Amino acid sequence: MTVSPGDVVHLREFDHQHGDSPLRLQITRVRLDLSTWYDGQWVWLEGTEIRPDGQVGLHRQVLVRVAVLPMLEA
Repeated sequence: MTVSPGDVVHLREFDHQHGDSPLRLQITRVRLDLSTWYDGQWVWLEGTEIRPDGQVGLHRQVLVRVAVLPMLEA
């Protein structure tokens, strides 16, 4: 996984816990300290939601499936 503060991720509703719709999130913090509880399959991201109209939304804390996040290319 190679996301860091400032990155924007696009998540489908089933790629983040308790999601009922797609989410676009500008990351402010990656919580690796909390993510160890999820066997490396999920990671806590904090950030600002970017609404479909491009406007800034609420601050969110989201548990995200690691497999859908960008990976380092070898």
